[in-house]
Amino acid sequence: MGQMQSIEDLQRSVVKVQDGEPILLRDIATVQTGAALKRGDASLNGQPAVVLMINKQPEVDTPTVTNAVEAVIAELQPTFPADVQVTRTFRQANFIDSAIRNVSGSLLQGVVIVSVILLLFLMNWRTAIITLSAIPLSLLIGLMFMNAFGLGINTMTLGGLVVAIGSVVDDSIVDMENCYRGLRTNQAQDNPKHPLQVVFDTSVQVRLAVIFSTVIIVVVFAPIFSLTGVEGRIFAPMGLAYLFSIMASTLVAMTLSPALCAILLANQNLPQEGTFMSRLAEQIYRPLLGISMRAPQLILAVALAALVASAAVVPSLGRVFLPEFQEKSLVNSMVLFPGISLDITIGAGNALANSLKDNPLYEWVQVRAGRSPGDADGAGVNMAHVDIELSDAALKDREASVQQLREAFLELPGVAPNIGGFISHRMDEVLSGVRSAIAIKIFGPDLAELRSIGEQVRDTIEPIEGIVDLQLEPQLPIRQVQIQYDRAAAAGYGLTMAQISDVVETALNGRVVSQVPEDQQLIDVTVALPESDRNSLDAISAIPISTPTGDLISLGDVAEVGYGMGANVVNREDVSRLIVVSANVAERDLGSVVGDIQAQIRETVQLPNGYFIQYGGQFEAEQNATNNLLVYSILAAIAIAVLMFFSVKSLPATVAIMINLPLALVGGIISILLTGGVMSVASLIGFITLFGVAVRNGLLLVDNYNRKFAEGLPLKKAVFHGSLERVNAILMTALTSALGMLPLAIASGAGNEILQPLAIVVLGGLFTSTALTLLVIPALYAQFGRWFMPKAKSTALEAAVSSNGTPPSTMIYPQ
Repeated sequence: MGQMQSIEDLQRSVVKVQDGEPILLRDIATVQTGAALKRGDASLNGQPAVVLMINKQPEVDTPTVTNAVEAVIAELQPTFPADVQVTRTFRQANFIDSAIRNVSGSLLQGVVIVSVILLLFLMNWRTAIITLSAIPLSLLIGLMFMNAFGLGINTMTLGGLVVAIGSVVDDSIVDMENCYRGLRTNQAQDNPKHPLQVVFDTSVQVRLAVIFSTVIIVVVFAPIFSLTGVEGRIFAPMGLAYLFSIMASTLVAMTLSPALCAILLANQNLPQEGTFMSRLAEQIYRPLLGISMRAPQLILAVALAALVASAAVVPSLGRVFLPEFQEKSLVNSMVLFPGISLDITIGAGNALANSLKDNPLYEWVQVRAGRSPGDADGAGVNMAHVDIELSDAALKDREASVQQLREAFLELPGVAPNIGGFISHRMDEVLSGVRSAIAIKIFGPDLAELRSIGEQVRDTIEPIEGIVDLQLEPQLPIRQVQIQYDRAAAAGYGLTMAQISDVVETALNGRVVSQVPEDQQLIDVTVALPESDRNSLDAISAIPISTPTGDLISLGDVAEVGYGMGANVVNREDVSRLIVVSANVAERDLGSVVGDIQAQIRETVQLPNGYFIQYGGQFEAEQNATNNLLVYSILAAIAIAVLMFFSVKSLPATVAIMINLPLALVGGIISILLTGGVMSVASLIGFITLFGVAVRNGLLLVDNYNRKFAEGLPLKKAVFHGSLERVNAILMTALTSALGMLPLAIASGAGNEILQPLAIVVLGGLFTSTALTLLVIPALYAQFGRWFMPKAKSTALEAAVSSNGTPPSTMIYPQ
């Protein structure tokens, strides 16, 4: 075989035959084994290390890949030299496992809370079985739907189940509660119906309201699926998991719940009095309802005042894109002056590692300077990534631990730090291409002018409170070797610019021309000038170039070689040159900081013609997400109003139910104020969830009023009795929906942080929304009832009452 087997074979390779004598490769070049050009270096806790970074393929879950890789490394470890130690550092599966564990705990706690609430209200094992059976069955069916649509178990799908946990029993509660009351009333009749007929009739009575309420929740949640980018990828799985569970609960309420009522309740002697909790709820609600109907103007005035006050508070709320992830793994970056060598960069990283390695707040410090072969991050040798793992002690006050780390970075002269978690940085890069929460992008044609404007922007915003990790992208002129081609001279020799550039690139950067097998590996054969010649202008000028006529000339004959100043890097976006001023935010909300930045730049920085500024990063994403949710929520509200109209057959009654939407804002805004006063995209989705439950409760109340009208009860008596009949069902559904999220609202740790703002809004909003629903809607009917009644039923009722003074019915209504 003719394949080369050694360096000696390569050295004996014939390059050319001249005057009958072969010229071998060893005669004109040094052939030796050497290292490739070193563009990166690494260390762990200040000691030299080789860092292996492993990325997974799409559509494969991280824990599975992680476990498989770790198993392979464990098998290989016995074959390593005795002095080689393998240390596992960054492991994203740790965050995933912790997040799933935390959210699963919140789910189980929510199930327990919901079960306790139902048992307190029902105090009957039969009714408890009917309602509680909806929880596991709805969640199981929901999981089957998720599996059919390719959704797996992750933090957000589990979060959707937590959000749904209090709502999946709502339909079963309504069906069971109406059936229980109907059977109890039927037993008191002189000529009772067959119990199974009562079960059927009572189930049919609420079926339309149950179906409409579910359809309404689906419509209410539709705006979540309008989100794009990072926020869409995060919240869409949660929304799907929630909707699948809710639709499954409706299916259970229409099938299993009536069947269980027929088996467990139909043939039982039911007590005429309610449970202690139901009697207590009616006892407390009855006088309040009386006030609402006797003084409706007072109730409506108080509700309006609360709404106006809460709306006035909204502009003062802080705004962020997403809550900060509670990650243990920090992936920080440090940028040194362009032109700094790799040795100095790794030295700076090691100095930081040595200052932190004995600190109990940090488990390990890993430095990755420059870039490794095949690395997805295109970094120069003047940049390093400093990976740090926070200890459990640090997580007790994560913000203070991160601030202490930031101060350690700032003690290094000439280093521009950027502190953040792995997920946060990746999210920032996706949003703006910059590893910072705020990216101020300055566009224009001239690099020098761009840098001048960038310096103005940096100096202008530096004093703003809350700004940290402020950096101006290091695009600046540095001393470099420049080769200026003489096109006329090159043309005289018949050379093109591409031919000359090809030779220069081979000489200075090296070119792989072949491969040699060695120890079952293929080693690249690279041709390049010796390092000493690459650093010499004379040697570069003497680089030989063969002309098309066979003559040999030097690079100096067709180019001028010398030192000059040039940009270290030129960045572009949408074809235009740009420079970026980046920053993170600490101890303030993102929205107010960006507002101050924009105001200061407008007042101080004057942009020449052809130059403009764009604000990117999390702020831009938060604005886009908010606008999306607002626009699509308005469209969803219109669709809900249409559905309501077809359900209650009255435009004014539809308006009365829709009033629940703004009234639901009151408690949500108060809860945000009490928990820091900062609103995020997760908070907005909490309002969407809240609207769905609030509208459902209003529909159940108004639907019951309409049924009373149809039965012939006078207006005020129909409202009074209709409200009392539904108070327990509404309280149970509201309390289960709200308190089912209590574990999320008070939880901490990985996984819970992104769902916590949502839970806080729903928890606070449902309390005020339920109170206002039970008081404001009766007050509206007491004040404007004749306009809210369905027209046909209202006319018939008025005619019957005017003819004999009594409603045309002899039915017995429970008190």
